[in-house]
Amino acid sequence: MTGTPPVADPWFTIEEVEPGVHRITEPHCHRLVRANCHLVKGSARDLLIDSGMGVGRLRDAIAPLIDKPLVLFTTHAHVDHRGGHPEFRDAEILVHPAEAETLRTTADVGSLTFDQFDPDTLRGLAEAGFDTGGLLVDAVPWPGFDIAGCRSEGVEPTRLVGEGDEVDIGDRQFQVLHLPGHSPGGIALWEQGTGTLFAGDVIYDGILIDDLPGSSIGDYVETMRRLIDLPVRLVHGGHRGEFGGDRMREIASHYIAGRQ
Repeated sequence: MTGTPPVADPWFTIEEVEPGVHRITEPHCHRLVRANCHLVKGSARDLLIDSGMGVGRLRDAIAPLIDKPLVLFTTHAHVDHRGGHPEFRDAEILVHPAEAETLRTTADVGSLTFDQFDPDTLRGLAEAGFDTGGLLVDAVPWPGFDIAGCRSEGVEPTRLVGEGDEVDIGDRQFQVLHLPGHSPGGIALWEQGTGTLFAGDVIYDGILIDDLPGSSIGDYVETMRRLIDLPVRLVHGGHRGEFGGDRMREIASHYIAGRQ
């Protein structure tokens, strides 16, 4: 892209994908960083899972949907999942201990270009089929937006969570699963009663990335084996749309087969 990107208003798309669950996306971000946030309504608390790139004002976009104290669950601390966290410093912010220091650190997102990635990562992304030229956005959220100054400020987590911990929002209770591979402290939320998994980047119906700094193919294989045995009905992934348990097991089995 050359010249000044156009303004996109609204910046976010918000869709209720099942009762009480909204998927929030940033359609003008490059598909590599076009992550999903999920807002889950509870009887006692509202639960926001991840916060996107931090380019637009997420809090303003979801304000009409929030009417209770907010819990912000961080599936992992990559910038496309924690960029909007500074807007929610008054929330309860949860993250795995292995990702906490990254969450505390201000992330320079490379002026929204691919300059932020090291050469090996860029090579891996290109081999996986990603276009790694130009900007990470094809629009801006308001006139005069400072592309060169875009940063994701660090935030202090209020609670460190890991395997077996519970996230209770009143009428819904979720168990934290530690599922490393894509990142060391990758965590998901599992609701056994409904068979629902909020997976972050652990698994989604797209190109799974396992060659970033901190990624571990060995850990990822073990995570996929664990997912195959989990009685999942529905997956809300960190990218793309929702999918069912059979598709999840197909993706996991395909990953394992490709790494052996």
